[in-house]
Amino acid sequence: MSRAAAGVGVGTCFRYDGEAVEVVEMAATTAGNEVVLKDGHGQLLRLSLKELLFSDRAVISPDGPGPSADDEGEIASVVLGQLAEPEKRKVLERAEHVREVLTGYRSGSPELARDGEPRSEYLPERPLEAR
Repeated sequence: MSRAAAGVGVGTCFRYDGEAVEVVEMAATTAGNEVVLKDGHGQLLRLSLKELLFSDRAVISPDGPGPSADDEGEIASVVLGQLAEPEKRKVLERAEHVREVLTGYRSGSPELARDGEPRSEYLPERPLEAR
């Protein structure tokens, strides 16, 4: 199972015990941080933030594309972190090529330009189709 970071705040949606819920309030108490959840019927449930984040009863509902708790594969940073040095160098070299095609600079930024950049065939003002 993947582990991904996600911000939790008022408006964050979860599935808790199979029910769609939304965080409607957060509070710091002497017992720790707590959240108030509202389900589709307007029922409120107060529980610890720790319970919400670490319980098998809760799964965050992503509000856009990206890693999710129920993804079958690992997130890219986990996979890339497991590569051997020669594989990492190859991936980094390919990333430099992609950035150069898109921006004209292997770093992706004119502030970090290397000697001879941008090369004439990768000038930023040239349309991508001509590169």
